[in-house]
Amino acid sequence: MKVVIANFGREVFPDPPIDYECEWSGFVKPPNPPRHKLFELEHDWGFHIFSIGVHLLDSGIADEMEFWNFEPRRRFFWHRYGFFWMNFHNEKDLAAYLSTTRPPDLYIQHGAVSGRGVLRMLEDRSFRVYVPALRSNDDRNGNFDAECYLVDDPAYLDHRSMMYVPVVNTRCVAPSGAEKRYDFVYLAQARQSKRHEIVIQAARRTGLSGHFHPVEPGELDLEGTRITCTGFNSADPVEVLRAARIAVYPGIRESSPAAMWECVACDLPIVVNSAIEGGRHVVEPGITGELADTGSFADVMQKTVAKADSYRPREWLLEHWGTKATLESYLSFFADMGWRHGA
Repeated sequence: MKVVIANFGREVFPDPPIDYECEWSGFVKPPNPPRHKLFELEHDWGFHIFSIGVHLLDSGIADEMEFWNFEPRRRFFWHRYGFFWMNFHNEKDLAAYLSTTRPPDLYIQHGAVSGRGVLRMLEDRSFRVYVPALRSNDDRNGNFDAECYLVDDPAYLDHRSMMYVPVVNTRCVAPSGAEKRYDFVYLAQARQSKRHEIVIQAARRTGLSGHFHPVEPGELDLEGTRITCTGFNSADPVEVLRAARIAVYPGIRESSPAAMWECVACDLPIVVNSAIEGGRHVVEPGITGELADTGSFADVMQKTVAKADSYRPREWLLEHWGTKATLESYLSFFADMGWRHGA
């Protein structure tokens, strides 16, 4: 069985145009080197995307896996997990590739930036699962472009959808008894939608110490705070989490960020923006953390730090969303919706 996972960026259209049919003519994948199994590697930012396909490889259900994306640089290589990573330019490029190979038996597409045409391209050829970030009304009503959906908010549930929780590598992302050097940690890049300024203002007001990752030094104005930061490849995210007492997530234009669930897996109670558009279900008040609006964020952070030891986030996560149990629940749902992995 062939499985494909996709998480598309925006399409790229080179000038002058490329003859993609010619580019793919005679293409043969290089030999596949020995692969690692699901829990054999260190932290990987893409674990929540790749894990279901790697689990299918590990279990022997799948014998081939690919990852599809759109990027300015076309490149194709074997990932250490044993799947073939494919960066295409656009849908025309991908269609030319599909004309030379068999379509996937199971196709899982994440995100809402690009790739809707790929879902339609695979109609009646693959069992299609769509994991849309912040579903919009055009795909909320009818589920026209996939056989089933994983959704980020109970309001979007219907008979062809299931709640989506990003799968966490709970073997790797776990507490260690390390010294607590920060009151809080925020695991997010410095983008406007992540709203770091709310945490910075809270730190100035309360004097709480904290750490931002991955944020390059000098990227944000941290004057008057006890906040430090580390760039993308300059620190191990798991070690950063282990050094904090709580986690925060003030973002609003979010679906169900894997980083929030990794904080919970590391046994950090988390303070989450109550207006977040998806992923509110990561917070079980008094157990995994607290919800807070913009005006109360600083106060809730301070109170959560003070009673951090009273929360039980990891215990809750393992009980409700263990890694393999969650993967199996998704596969069972796909089967209920008509996926036949023996076909």
